[in-house]
Amino acid sequence: MATLMSDRRPVRHLVRLAALLLGPGRAHRGDLWPGLAIDRLSGRVRWRGRDLLTLSRFADIVPPGMARIAIVGSGPSLARQHPERLESGATILLNGAASLAARLPPLAVAVEDERFVMRHAPMLASLPREVPLMLSAAAMRALAEHNADLLRGRRVALIDNLRRPLGAARRDLDDPALDGILARGANGAALSRDPDRGVIITGTVAFTALQVALAAGPAAILLAGIDLGNADAQPRFYEEAGKAAPSGLVKGMPRILAGFALAREVAGREGVRLSCASPVSALLGLGYDRDGVLD
Repeated sequence: MATLMSDRRPVRHLVRLAALLLGPGRAHRGDLWPGLAIDRLSGRVRWRGRDLLTLSRFADIVPPGMARIAIVGSGPSLARQHPERLESGATILLNGAASLAARLPPLAVAVEDERFVMRHAPMLASLPREVPLMLSAAAMRALAEHNADLLRGRRVALIDNLRRPLGAARRDLDDPALDGILARGANGAALSRDPDRGVIITGTVAFTALQVALAAGPAAILLAGIDLGNADAQPRFYEEAGKAAPSGLVKGMPRILAGFALAREVAGREGVRLSCASPVSALLGLGYDRDGVLD
């Protein structure tokens, strides 16, 4: 079993530099190197030449028509709340919220940043095997580097980037081929209506999970621990003071909020009630309803 460092290892920077030789339109292929191969058509995933798993569809993990799906992030607000009040088997846990899985069995755990895997692989390794994962190619490769057996026999759905799809060149969101997949909004915002064909990556896995949840068409979606506005102010609920990993949310906040604003519009048109459990979330400023269920 490989030992992972606390952040992206030097070899990953070298791989990224090498991938740039393919040109900016195909540099994202570096997410797979070395060792991971994904056949999008068949769903077959191989690791270092051996079969690893067959990808699951998001709809097989998050079934359509649920009463409510809760998307649970790791924002500081969650430390003062009671996530155990959420319904078992109806949550998507994001990144460090995976630490709640023992007391809040989820629909799935979602991770798209390989650096989270490198810092917290033991947390993911402790998940029961029946817990499905939603992983980007980079996160899948990082977890396989840690211990490929953690992925064998587990249901895994691929978080693929519609802008930079696996096995294809980078494309703009105004590509006509995306007209049947995307909902588009103001300020360049977009979201995917078919996550199995790819999602819009904004810089927070919460938006990815929201696209998956909206595609499942529940009656309601609750966002908990999605603070956004104080990303650099306090440690995440599972981190110790002074040991918090850096956050990239602040830099990408306009893009992130534009995506969540569009999601609210789409949910409204489709009759899905969107609400936010965090009392300090930037989502409240977009008009998301505040829900005190976890207070």
